[in-house]
Amino acid sequence: MIQAYDSEYLPPMPMVDIWLAVPDSGDWHGPLSAIVDTGADFTIVPQSVLRLFNAPYLKRAVLKTPWSQKQPVGLYEVDLRIGKLVFPGIDVAGDRASTQILLGRNVLNRLDLRLEGPRLRTHILGE
Repeated sequence: MIQAYDSEYLPPMPMVDIWLAVPDSGDWHGPLSAIVDTGADFTIVPQSVLRLFNAPYLKRAVLKTPWSQKQPVGLYEVDLRIGKLVFPGIDVAGDRASTQILLGRNVLNRLDLRLEGPRLRTHILGE
């Protein structure tokens, strides 16, 4: 799968389309545009998106921002799909303030991923 960077950002941002579902439901919601964030430990999804399909709530947690501020979040469990690749039972942080999905290393480390910066394309290999 190859997807163009989002040129609305300066510099352009690597993005991938994802789909989310309640675990084991197969009721996919998407495509949803997600920022490929190799610096994020965890995948973050706006809480408003998680509420749209009643993602199961797991517990409260605290994430640390890049500026060492602590941000309370809820953890939710979802099935996540990128193209034909399905990742069941992924924990994601539901953020009340966020409007963007950040695809963090808890998902990215499961992918064979190539960022082709000069051509402004993201490649998901093996999909």
